[in-house]
Formats: sequence, structure tokens, C-alpha cells
Amino acid sequence: MAHIIGGIGIAHTPSMGMEYDRGRANGFDSRWGPWFEGLSPVRQWLERIRPTQLIVVYNDHLNHFDFDAYPTLAIGISSRFEQADEGWGRRPWPDMPGNPSFAIPLAEYLVRQSEFDLTVCQSLALDHGVYSWFPCLFDLPWKIPVTPIAVNMVRHPLPTSQRLARLGAEIRAAVQASDAGERVLVIATGGMSHQISGARFGISNQEFDQRFLKALPSEMDALMAIPQEDYMRYGGTEAAELSLWFAMRAALSPDAMPVYDHYTCPQITGCGVLAMTEPQFEQQSTKEQK
Repeated sequence: MAHIIGGIGIAHTPSMGMEYDRGRANGFDSRWGPWFEGLSPVRQWLERIRPTQLIVVYNDHLNHFDFDAYPTLAIGISSRFEQADEGWGRRPWPDMPGNPSFAIPLAEYLVRQSEFDLTVCQSLALDHGVYSWFPCLFDLPWKIPVTPIAVNMVRHPLPTSQRLARLGAEIRAAVQASDAGERVLVIATGGMSHQISGARFGISNQEFDQRFLKALPSEMDALMAIPQEDYMRYGGTEAAELSLWFAMRAALSPDAMPVYDHYTCPQITGCGVLAMTEPQFEQQSTKEQK
């Protein structure tokens, strides 16, 4: 049987990726250094728990889908996922590996058992929603297969927080129904407080971000009770992307525990990360390391 061994919630932003590439070559800018340095404990934790499959819940920023046809939920099923060109050329990173043998049963369960209407994509280019942080956490060559699930956070109406939590719960059920002996890590990525258009362009609410980060492990119901419109009001229109993190938390058991969190606001967008573990697999990983 496959098992979900933990989860990560992490912010994304185009500048995160560009600053990481620039910093690797020339040293990190003082604004961004604390963010990248703060991810080191997550990298070390990942090396210890050794996931064999990644499910990534993210949002596309009109780089694969467009307003002519923008699905509420879509899943990528392919042996590889290329990087989207967001207008300034592709960054110097390879395609990400996929695993149809894992993704197909996952999609079948979510559609037929859980009754989620997923758009199935044999080709799915991933933008900064995934690529901005992925190289910060995983070393080349990338060997752990990725199954991306894209969620509409662009075109209203958006899926509700409760809908995204149910998605996470059904991902858990689908993984547990699998015969594959996989160690699955669920990652949800959505920008924290920020707004990229309108009169409030550039706002951030660091206090709001940090409260969310600390409350998510044990107070998800209270966070979901906050209307998405209030997330937009408190943290900028794009702060609604925080509801994607509910899919990660709901994919874990009630006993899942936070192992690390980190927050900073280097430039326009709040950047936070939360790593959570299932206690039984944390203990198993620790024993195996010894």
C-alpha cells in the first residue's frame, strides 16, 4: 500500500526563481538570502524522509491554460513535464519527471470514486507555480516523479476552501487505495499575501501570513471559515491562493505534526514554508538513518 509520509506548503513567485538562479552564480541579494537559507532545513528533512512520489497542488498563471479554456481542476499525466516559457525564456533547469503508472490510478480514483471532474492533460507545461521553488528543495538530477494538479486561482468563480480541503482528503484516500509501495509527499504551493494589479499593487500583510503559517497545522477549520474574499481583503487579491494549502493539510492525518516553518518577505510577496510529517514515518525514517 502507498502511504502519504508528509506534506509541504510553500509560497511561489517569479522573482523567487530568478533570484535563485542569479544568487547561485553571484551570491544572494540581502533581501533574498534569508529565504533561501531558511529552506536548508527542509532540504535536509527531505533527504531523511526519502519520498518516492510527489503530488504537487499548484495554480497556473495563464502560461499553460488561458481564458479560452481554464479548468477548475486539472491533472498532468505524462512521463515528463516541461518548463513553461513565461515571456523571458526558460530558466536553466530540465523538465520534471512524471510517472503515469502512479498518476493514472490516482486520476481514476479521484474521478470515479471521489467524483472530482478533473481535466486530464497529457501535456502540461509548469510555470513558476512549481519551478520557482522546486530547484531550491531538490538537487539535480531530479529523480522523484511529480504528479501536478492545477487549480484555478485566476478566473472567478474560484473553488472554495472547503472544496480544496476535500480534494486533499480524497488524494489521501486515493493514495491509500493504491497497491504501489510508494512514499508520497503532498506539496501545495500558493502565493502568500500579495497583489499584482490595481490600486493596492505591491501590498503585503506579514502578520496575516505568519498567523496562517502557525495556525494551519491544528486550526485548519478556523482558517477555512474565513471567506476567500477576506483573504483578498487582508492580504491582496492573490492571497486567495493560500486556500491551496488546505489541500496539503487535508491530505495528512489529524496526527500530522509540523516539523519546520519559516517566513520572510523579501520583495512584494510574502514567502513562507511549512513542512509537516506523519509521526510513524518520521520515526521510521529516523531509525533507518541510524
